[in-house]
This record gives sequence, C-alpha cells and structure tokens, in this order.
Amino acid sequence: MTHPPSYRQLEHAFDHLAPVYETVYGPHGNRVMAGLRQKNLAVLEAEFPPGARLLEIGCGVGEEAVYLARRGRVILATDVSPAMVGCTVRRAARAGLSHRITGLAIPAGQLDALRPRLPFDGAYASFGPLNCEPALPRLSAALFDLLSPGAVFVCSVMARWCPFEIGWFLLHLRPRQAFRRLGPGWHEAGLYGTGERRSVPVRYFTPRRLAREFRPYFLLERSLALGLLWPPPWLDHLYRRHSRLFDRLEPWETRLSGSFPWRMMGDHILLVFRRRE
Repeated sequence: MTHPPSYRQLEHAFDHLAPVYETVYGPHGNRVMAGLRQKNLAVLEAEFPPGARLLEIGCGVGEEAVYLARRGRVILATDVSPAMVGCTVRRAARAGLSHRITGLAIPAGQLDALRPRLPFDGAYASFGPLNCEPALPRLSAALFDLLSPGAVFVCSVMARWCPFEIGWFLLHLRPRQAFRRLGPGWHEAGLYGTGERRSVPVRYFTPRRLAREFRPYFLLERSLALGLLWPPPWLDHLYRRHSRLFDRLEPWETRLSGSFPWRMMGDHILLVFRRRE
C-alpha cells in the first residue's frame, strides 16, 4: 500500500508542475477542468459575500483567488508549493489585485502556526489539496481556531466513485483501473504535463468519510457532484471530440448533482462544511 506523502514530496512535485499547470489544466488547455472550475466558483461566490476575508488552502496558480478578489473578497492564498504561491502572487499583480491577495507557502497541516489579527470569514480548498493532505484532523482543528463561529468551509475533493471513469475503463477491458479509487488507504495519482512520469499519493473520499475527518469541529451541510456525466479532466480529448453530446447532458448533470445518491459521485465532489459555534 502506498504510504502518506511527506510535505517535502508534495512541495517538490507541485513545484515541478507549476510552470506548466496553466497549459495543462487552465481554461484553454483543459475544457473539462474549465467547466468544473466554473461550477466550483459559482458556489464559492454564493457562499462568501463581498468583503469577506478568506483563507485558501492549495491555491495552485491563483484562478480562484483572482476570481474572488475581483469581486471584492480578500484572500490569504496558501499552498505547500512555493512555486505555486509565486504563480498566484504574480497573477494577482498582473490583475492589479495585490492589495487583495497575499501568498504564503505553508502545508495545510501546519496552518495552526498562523496567528491572524482577526478570524477569517471563511475558507476553501479547491480540486484536491485535501486528497494529498496526510494530517486532516490537525487541519480541522486549525480551521476551527482560524475561522469565525458559524463560518463556511468549502472544499472540492477527488471522489471515490467516478461513474464515467469506471465505465470507460470497463469498456476498454481494464477492470483494475476501473475500480482504482475504491481501495482503502493511499493511491498513486499521476501528474500530467511535466514531461516525465510523476505521481503523488492521494486518498479518495466519500462525503461521509471526509465528514468524519472534520468532526467534531465542522458539520457537513451539503455535497454536490462535479463531473458526474462528463469525462474526467484526463479525458479532455474525448470531451473536445464529442463536446455537443456532453453539452446536451449538462442539464441532467445539473439536475442530478445535488440529489441522492449522485451527490456522492463524480470526478470530484464539492462539500460545504460549517464551523460549529
């Protein structure tokens, strides 16, 4: 079984990915990822009002931070990777938003080292940083101390049940890959676009499993499927080839994504937690 990652391992892997992240996963490089990000941003904008002071976990190259800052939020953008934080800070500067976005390289599991003058109004972690985090209970306790009572924490994580991925691999007679997310513990997940084979250990989550990691400090309010009927981002070429078909499925995805049992499935699931009073 794959062992939990070290922060040094994660830092090295994502530092290496940072220079090509926009090309591989940005809106022009990956249309599936762009669609998932649009839905994620809609939830973040709805949950966090203008003027909110937000803590971002796993900022990547700054798409979410810049989007929210342009709409009046103030963000402390953190990431285990100094290179990713550097991309975010430069992106904020190009957008004229340096007064609203501050970058800090720090692992999520060490956020208890922060001593903000005031508590944050909310926090978010988009597209998988929690899947790589080996110290979720410590993170949960840190967020409880860092957020104001009743504040919202929104995270999107790679799900255990991805119907499209299962069907795709079964169709291609690869049953081991079809059910690769379902085994317990840590798994190797590939990082694409770096020019060489790289991977990091990840855990895949159901809403119930992640809710256990954040008890007793947070209550899970709702979950939402992201990428239920669309291919996962690594099959972006399939989406581009059949984009009209997948676009016709979008109303069904919207209808099903918040209902049982579909809200527990998808390439990612989005979860809204609330800090206990």
